[in-house]
Amino acid sequence: MPDRRVFRLLWSLLVFGGVSNPALAGEQSLAGPYFTNVTTTVGLTGAIGFRSAVADINGDGYPDLVLHRQCFYDTGDVTDKQYVYLNAACEGSSDPFCRTFVDFTASSGVRKTRAGASSGHFSDGAVFADVDNDGDLDAFFFVYVHQTYTLAKGKSDLMLNDGQGHFTYAPNATFHTEPIYNTTDGVWLDYDNDGSIDLAISNYYWNGQPTTEQLYHGHGDGSFTNVTAASGIGARTSVAYAMSSFDWNNDGFMDLFVPLYDYLNTSLTCLHWRNNGDGTFTQVQSTSHYNQYCGALTNSLVASFGSMPRDYDNDGAVDFNEIYVHGGTQRGRYSGPVRNVNGVFSWDWTRVKNRASEDTDPTHDGDHQASWFDFDGDGLSDFVITECFYGTNNQIFLFKQDSDHTFRPVTVESGLSAINSMNKAVYDVIPLDYDRDGDEDLLVAFADDTVGVQLWRNDTGTLNNRASITLEGGGASGHANRAGIGARIEVTAGGITQTREVSAGPGQHAPQAPLTQTFGLGQAAAIDSIRVRWPNPSRSVTEWTYVPVNRSLRIREVCTLPADPTNLILVKDGADVVLAWDDPALSGLTWKVYRDAQPDVSLWGAPRALGVGDQDPAAPGIQYRDVGAASDAGTYFYLVAAFSDACGESAAP
Repeated sequence: MPDRRVFRLLWSLLVFGGVSNPALAGEQSLAGPYFTNVTTTVGLTGAIGFRSAVADINGDGYPDLVLHRQCFYDTGDVTDKQYVYLNAACEGSSDPFCRTFVDFTASSGVRKTRAGASSGHFSDGAVFADVDNDGDLDAFFFVYVHQTYTLAKGKSDLMLNDGQGHFTYAPNATFHTEPIYNTTDGVWLDYDNDGSIDLAISNYYWNGQPTTEQLYHGHGDGSFTNVTAASGIGARTSVAYAMSSFDWNNDGFMDLFVPLYDYLNTSLTCLHWRNNGDGTFTQVQSTSHYNQYCGALTNSLVASFGSMPRDYDNDGAVDFNEIYVHGGTQRGRYSGPVRNVNGVFSWDWTRVKNRASEDTDPTHDGDHQASWFDFDGDGLSDFVITECFYGTNNQIFLFKQDSDHTFRPVTVESGLSAINSMNKAVYDVIPLDYDRDGDEDLLVAFADDTVGVQLWRNDTGTLNNRASITLEGGGASGHANRAGIGARIEVTAGGITQTREVSAGPGQHAPQAPLTQTFGLGQAAAIDSIRVRWPNPSRSVTEWTYVPVNRSLRIREVCTLPADPTNLILVKDGADVVLAWDDPALSGLTWKVYRDAQPDVSLWGAPRALGVGDQDPAAPGIQYRDVGAASDAGTYFYLVAAFSDACGESAAP
């Protein structure tokens, strides 16, 4: 197998000029196997997870695991199914890529109940976002009861992260006061671009009847308001096992997509909710053709487990991968990519080639999860999909994209076919770069409470160049949410522009992947440009050119603060000193006041006053009284600096 790439990890964006034109993206010879099972090596032997999520919960830049074991609803065995594994460096190893997963469940607090008990928490999945914009990922734990409608062991709830992976219940969240919706997925988005993350959830039947999805408006402090009725999405019922959010028409507002599971009910269909940009949504599934092959209403008797977004053909429009679990194969329809062509979805069952060459029973779907990733780094997105529960169809498939944007199976040569020989219910499959060597590995989980998760390391190594990008929004009014969810990233290298949106939670029972985006660059010697459109009120764009390849980049939203105050005036008023300066009339600003006896500000210590506002609104500009300062002997120098939660502090001169 090829050597694993050694990456020099940089956490600030480096911009270089004068780089020669990169070579066209290309593909080198690929020899299998591409993946190696490293479950034992990384310490995950015996770690069991049915529902899986991957998120960096302690802020060290490495993806951690939050797993849920299988719930048994009919017997009531549903509590304390949560497990947390932190990704840590190997003790005593000089290998920078040696990682091990440490069981952090007891310390994490995820099994605690809102009532204060140390255990007894019921949840069936979790999705992660920074709901209070404090720089760490919080968790929405959702409750699913299947058809045991009388089960009353707990409700969906929100837990806040302290930045180290310890979770406590959000004091001002009210999810636990709402009904049990029988939730199957949670998707984070900022639907109004106000800088505070919002939440949409999909739901299964309740008492055997279709229900509505729910939409919550976030306030940036851990509190949410249910806006299902006001937004319009409560106008239509559904039965859904998943949902997704992406900007289908590239207007800067995230739309909602609800695939249909109940394919026999003639009153139901797949729902495409267009974001109107004013806090409301309108159904457009008929004109966008999202429901063209969906449910009995359109005589398309297929059931879906998700619409997974990705611009797989690199044309700048976000497409999706539709996951069929029932009914497709009998009608010649299979899970696979659906193109977005000028806002109309194009369904074509020939894009996935020769699945039958690896499928032991192509007469039934049974597909459960699908994830996009560019496993070989050639700049073309590939996908992996799982099938389980029906007969001998417990299988995983890896499909490689060719230059004509069709897909062919490469499961056998990849080495992943070893999973199929187990004939176990392979369920979740999530890409993650667990060792930060630049290529994406795979976490595989099983719908079998006796089978542990598996971690498969990607060994494509030096085959192609890559870059990974993590975004950080300003996290305050007028700026993007801190996690950058909903941002659009365009990376141009070697004549190819790849477009990604940062998403959190799409898919059946929320198989969340890391928010960091990994781009394969082929043989391009440099990145021509990186362009980020932020989900803020102005949908501002920042762009960098001539960026080195094989870097891990952290890109922060450009933040504008006023220069140090103009017309700063100091007036002695008795024993006090009154400072006044011009008001820049920008929202969200406070001020820091510094004072010291030496003129070199680089040697100054902590500010004399924090969080300073206008103490005399009737007077022009900003007024601050430094009480007793005029009584101090000696000569003193003052500096006033603007500060905001989004941008930090203005630089001292």
